[in-house]
Amino acid sequence: MNDFQTTRFGRIPVDPEKILHFPEGLPGFPQACRFYLLETGDPNIFYWLQSLDDPSLAFVVMDPDNLVTGYRERVKASLNDPFFQGRDILSLVIVTMLSADSMTANLQGPLVVRMPDRSGRQMVLFEEEDWLRFPLLEEQENR
Repeated sequence: MNDFQTTRFGRIPVDPEKILHFPEGLPGFPQACRFYLLETGDPNIFYWLQSLDDPSLAFVVMDPDNLVTGYRERVKASLNDPFFQGRDILSLVIVTMLSADSMTANLQGPLVVRMPDRSGRQMVLFEEEDWLRFPLLEEQENR
């Protein structure tokens, strides 16, 4: 276990076996290639995806299956990339807080990670324009 100093969370323990690698970085952040998933509490709906290359960079993410039943299967069916073929995958979506009562998730461009080697990419998979800024609070209230 190693420690990493972040801007937002102070010093955090990092298990090297659980680091997520995005070799191409993320769009807009090409130098941010190594990330660590931090739990926010119980039950874990939201997580922090903390960059290990930039102490000030962290994204709120969530499992999209919490929003759309069968989302992971849709992702698997949409992946035409040999990078992911036949692999156990993790999909996460970035959450954006627009105001205190307005949050959205980017279901159109999930972060997809091959679990055997924890290597991933942000993919643009779906053409549904309304999935770019999928409203969270409205969906949760309508469940």
